[in-house]
Amino acid sequence: MTESMVEYDPIVEILMDIFGEYKTHNEYGGQISFSCPVCSYDIKGLDHLDGKGNLEVNYKLGVYKCWACWDTHDTRGGLKYLVKKYGSIKQYKKFDLLMPDDIGNIEKKKYKKVILPKEFISFKFCSPGLKLTPIFKVPYNYIKSRNVTDEMIDKFKIGFCYEGEYKNRIIIPSYDDEGLLNYFVGRSWEKKPYLKYQNPVAEKDIIIFNEYLIDWDKPISLVEGPFDSIFVDNSIPMLGKKLSDYLFSILYEKAKKITIILDGDAWENAQNIYHQLNGGRLFGKIWISKLPEDKDIAELQGDLTEYPPFQID
Repeated sequence: MTESMVEYDPIVEILMDIFGEYKTHNEYGGQISFSCPVCSYDIKGLDHLDGKGNLEVNYKLGVYKCWACWDTHDTRGGLKYLVKKYGSIKQYKKFDLLMPDDIGNIEKKKYKKVILPKEFISFKFCSPGLKLTPIFKVPYNYIKSRNVTDEMIDKFKIGFCYEGEYKNRIIIPSYDDEGLLNYFVGRSWEKKPYLKYQNPVAEKDIIIFNEYLIDWDKPISLVEGPFDSIFVDNSIPMLGKKLSDYLFSILYEKAKKITIILDGDAWENAQNIYHQLNGGRLFGKIWISKLPEDKDIAELQGDLTEYPPFQID
């Protein structure tokens, strides 16, 4: 099939009409790059696009950013603005009909305030007297049986509840990049709980779990849950097997290298995330590890030497 015969997403067609041929295109993540009109017309004074391909657009998230001039000319924001500025009236109207109104507002969303259960007890700051009772010993022995060390308990501020709504649950809190609580997970230590996990009602899709612990200058690992992240340095738990739009946007902007490490039974999900991320400025910077179907990170205590990361052709 020739290039002229290729069928594109209608939104991609509009973008190509306005900005010409794209330089790179990752259909999984909706990430596509063009030559930047601001760099070409406003900065360089050209009457044509410069062909550099610095303008990154995510048409699934409805956002754009030029990696060459965003800091000097604020070339980033909602995609509708960019189309309106450089497209014709007809192109903008068509684009406006195709693009949902809520797309592009990821950064404007605010998560609801989350507070720890009033029954929460920190392992680290538990009173000496309570440490001698079953109230402390039962959850402490459980978490130690999961190979969680005292250093890990302190680092992740782990605690527990022995009564209340989160009765008999280990609590792993999450704090944002300013050190403010934004989520927590409650994992039962009972052998046959009615619910293994009980979490607060909150917009978990617009947070980065324990972002205050992340060093964006170092390689990032993506894992499924908080217990996995305890064992993998500089890792972000996705709180599931899928990548949220918000997490995608933050990774795309800040990450320099990413390794995807999901449980062995989630290999298909891991591959989907790999292809979703492996495009634009992250192309060639994504790695993946494949665990046996019956293994997970916590069970392996984070020892992944037998399952080194690799890249998919």
